[in-house]
Amino acid sequence: MTETPARRGITLAAGIASLAGPCSAAVSETGHLHFFASAPLFEMWLLAAIAAFGAGIGVLSIYRGAKVAGVVCLLTNAPVLALYGFIAAFFTLGGSR
Repeated sequence: MTETPARRGITLAAGIASLAGPCSAAVSETGHLHFFASAPLFEMWLLAAIAAFGAGIGVLSIYRGAKVAGVVCLLTNAPVLALYGFIAAFFTLGGSR
C-alpha cells in the first residue's frame, strides 16, 4: 500500500495509445487508409506496427504505475496486433488467398 500514484503524463499517454490500434484498424477497414496503394501488404505491417507501439505503451505504463490505463491500453491493442500481425506474416511467408 506504499505505492506512489501514477503521473498524469503516462496515464494520458496510455489513454491516447489505447485508441491507436483500434482506430487505425477501423480506418483501414472502411477503406480510408491508402498510404501504400500499390502494396497492401505494407498497410498490414503498418497496422501491426501501430498496434505493437500501442501495446508497448500499455506495458510501459503498467510498469510506471498507471496499471488500469496500461491494462486497458494493452487489451485494446493486443487483438489488433494479433489479427493484423497474423495476416501480414501469413501473406509475407507465402500464404495464398
